[in-house]
Amino acid sequence: MSVEFTNPTHTVGEHLSEFMEELDIKAPTLAKKLSVPRSRIVRLIEGARCDGDMALRLSRFFGTTPQYWINMQALRDLSEAQCSVGSSIEAAITPLDAA
Repeated sequence: MSVEFTNPTHTVGEHLSEFMEELDIKAPTLAKKLSVPRSRIVRLIEGARCDGDMALRLSRFFGTTPQYWINMQALRDLSEAQCSVGSSIEAAITPLDAA
């Protein structure tokens, strides 16, 4: 069973913003705690991709797993792809068992 996306899911940055808001943490403070430049946090909040390094840092600080952040990024990527090219791929490619 596959999931059909009609709209892209939230970005990692949108989820991060929610974490920060709930804990009343500002970008400069989080950047300092994660040992990264403030601009890196701001870019993530603005929609930049979450890589493995950032996933490790976020998981350590927030007490989650790196997979939590990476899976959220993968879900965003998949939902964007499905919304933008999913129907054309489905029309152009015949499944192996139906060939």
